[in-house]
Amino acid sequence: MHTIIKQGKIFFLLLIIGVLGCSKTKPGWKTIDMGEYLIDAPNEFNLKIEKGIDSQPGILKGGDFDLYYDYGPYGDTLVMTKQEFLRKGFWKDEAISRFLSYKVHPNVDWVKTQVIAFRACVKRDSSFAGGCDLIASCIYKGDKFYLPVYIPQEIKDHVVKIDTVQGYYHRVVYPKKGFSGTTGVYMRKAKVDNSPGMLYNSMVICTHNLNNAQQALATEILTTVRPKLKD
Repeated sequence: MHTIIKQGKIFFLLLIIGVLGCSKTKPGWKTIDMGEYLIDAPNEFNLKIEKGIDSQPGILKGGDFDLYYDYGPYGDTLVMTKQEFLRKGFWKDEAISRFLSYKVHPNVDWVKTQVIAFRACVKRDSSFAGGCDLIASCIYKGDKFYLPVYIPQEIKDHVVKIDTVQGYYHRVVYPKKGFSGTTGVYMRKAKVDNSPGMLYNSMVICTHNLNNAQQALATEILTTVRPKLKD
């Protein structure tokens, strides 16, 4: 199984490198200028710019499905990874209110609650929190306790691949085989100031709930998204 996953990752990276390293579009395809970015798509796809408030939205209209895009400082990264979900920690708020006894553990602040370790749920955990995915060992002001973690189904159903392309942070999202959901790409400059309040423009292009043939084409199109090189 690990060999198959590894081979799949290598193929995906080679696909991106092969597409981005080629300056010519394939027959029946064209390059579409999207401002800071370029994308290659079949000839039937056309860019339709829409009116936005704090960003530049639009649609790449195709014959069989459309790709929606948004360029601006509030771009959505589409689907979190499992690690991102755990790191953000919002799950602690609900877990504390649902599963922690206030009499035993009063006034626990989820923001200041530290996670010591995670472990996979086992059968004996069902009496505590049935159907949970992980158990987190936590501590707050010396008070130690356990919290269950439920990974959102959306995260379980998607693959998220993150790398850097030509100095840009590059994030691709697509459903796992047999699932429907979001197929998209998120890009922005990789080197940015992450100080609070700092905003940077990003490009988000996505579509939803495609069939297998549409999914294959959408993935092929989205792997061509690249920053426009300055002359």
